[in-house]
Amino acid sequence: MKRMQLSQNSSGIGGVRMSAARRSGEIVAYAMWILAMSGYVFAATCRSSLSATGIQAALYFNISSAALSSFVYLQLFVYAIVQIPAGIMLDRFGPKRMIAAGCLLMSVGQGIMALATATWMAVCARAAVGIGDACIFISVIRLLAAWFPMRKLPLLNQLTGQIGNLGQIISVYPFVWVMKMAHWQIAFLSLAAIGVLIAFCVISLLRESPHERESRAMAQKLRTTGLNWGDVLRNLRSVARLPGTICGFWVHSITWFSNTMMNQLWGFPFLLAVEHYSHAQASAYLASGTAMCVIWALMFGRFSSAHPIHGRIMLVYVTVGAQMLCWTILLATAGPHPTAVMIALLFSISSGMAASSVAFDFAREGCLPKDLGTATALANIGGFLSSGLVLLGVGQLLDWQGANSPRLYTSQSMRVAVLVQYPMWIIGLIGFSVMLPKVLARLRERSLRLSTAELRH
Repeated sequence: MKRMQLSQNSSGIGGVRMSAARRSGEIVAYAMWILAMSGYVFAATCRSSLSATGIQAALYFNISSAALSSFVYLQLFVYAIVQIPAGIMLDRFGPKRMIAAGCLLMSVGQGIMALATATWMAVCARAAVGIGDACIFISVIRLLAAWFPMRKLPLLNQLTGQIGNLGQIISVYPFVWVMKMAHWQIAFLSLAAIGVLIAFCVISLLRESPHERESRAMAQKLRTTGLNWGDVLRNLRSVARLPGTICGFWVHSITWFSNTMMNQLWGFPFLLAVEHYSHAQASAYLASGTAMCVIWALMFGRFSSAHPIHGRIMLVYVTVGAQMLCWTILLATAGPHPTAVMIALLFSISSGMAASSVAFDFAREGCLPKDLGTATALANIGGFLSSGLVLLGVGQLLDWQGANSPRLYTSQSMRVAVLVQYPMWIIGLIGFSVMLPKVLARLRERSLRLSTAELRH
């Protein structure tokens, strides 16, 4: 009896210790996520720093609508192009170095923007921001996969994408406030200094996985073996051909760009010209959409975890359909529009932003852990490429209508310009629908294997 009691006591103590260790591990995991998230919030702030200041930038540099949009779409195109090498480097060097390097590059870009005296300098600044930005998000997604169990990843991926976009609120309010109170140079230099501080904290404090020693040994081995470009290209081709990767690309491309168009550059001019909003009303409207994305992320993350096959597919079709419907109602009727119509538009485009994170759930399916960075990067290209094309198209259509300056933006010219979204939706929906049967077959096969393994155990 005494032996049994001692055994039970030791078992209970061991259970308490294991529980305490598990809680401690979860606390560390969330701390690492928050630290990495500071880099992504900074990236979103830098990415959207020209949104609230777009009109000021056009006047500051004395440029046309197309040239103004080039600041942003060049950044997005650079981001899309750099995603593939960034994904390869992420698999090789790990998230810590990539997040720190990305923050430093964006700081350099914001510093150049602060001191720019010519348009070409501003373009170079936005290119530097795009390169740095490309390193951040996929690194945070990779970090999550190392620290958290698979069942939590859909929700955490959603929260990462949407909480990071709170950087848009920072650019709309604190950043613009600093610009008004101080000067263009002070605002951008302050942002650059924050990036340097975040990079220092990441290098000093971030751990890439719970098994830091093994991760370092593996990374060191990869770096010392040298880079075989033939193997890299073969691996890239194999990952790019996976149905999950292709579906992820199309999901990200069709869900993400409408919100990006509004928040990155053209939201303020559209709301001022078409809806006759004041600057304060437009700021509140866009900021509300960013906060709404977080609510959608919580709902979509839990829903896609509970319904990993048909639930994800439904989210894509419903959110894209809602965006197309709301934009059609808005553009087919005279403005200013009732509050209910504008709220419906805000709900639809913010839901699309949240649904874009489903792309990484698709990309993860059928992908080996060592290739997760590359697969995530390939899926992530979709939204940035489509957003760049839409931003470019809006600027070009405004110029073709003679609205080549913010002073010349009219309700009609803005309405015509945003029609460029529809071809992107149609092409993306076709691409997604064509690849869907192959992805469904793989998802069902994986679910069957998991169910069989559970029954055996």
